[in-house]
Amino acid sequence: MQAYRAYQPIVEHSKKVGVLIEFDKIAKTPNTLDAHRLIHWAGIESKQTPVVDALFKAYFVEARDIGSHDVLADIADSVGMDAAIVRKLLSTDSDLEDIKKRDTHSREMGVSSVPTFVVGSKHAVPGAQPAELWLKVIDEVLEGLPE
Repeated sequence: MQAYRAYQPIVEHSKKVGVLIEFDKIAKTPNTLDAHRLIHWAGIESKQTPVVDALFKAYFVEARDIGSHDVLADIADSVGMDAAIVRKLLSTDSDLEDIKKRDTHSREMGVSSVPTFVVGSKHAVPGAQPAELWLKVIDEVLEGLPE
């Protein structure tokens, strides 16, 4: 039931843009720790947005297991990252603690679903939101800036 609530905004938005989410084909909810590691590495290569887009498509549209190293390496390859290097990195735990700390920090900020956008390191905005909400967030951020 919690997964259903978390995915509901995504379902509603996907219908508006004509994307069919294949929930009936998704066999399990994956552990996304390694997917978050891939997102981190993609950021280093300025490929974070394409990786996130590919992860969403792989999971929600193609019903692929984004906890699988093979799937993650394939996604990396599809956006121009070196799949062999990604596989090698996934086989280590060199940055696991850092990613877990980031996850803990995000949850403490109130992040409980994906996507969630963190603005100015203090505003957590979950899911697809109307323009009016974004305008309020932007106004709050601007009010907090020094003059």
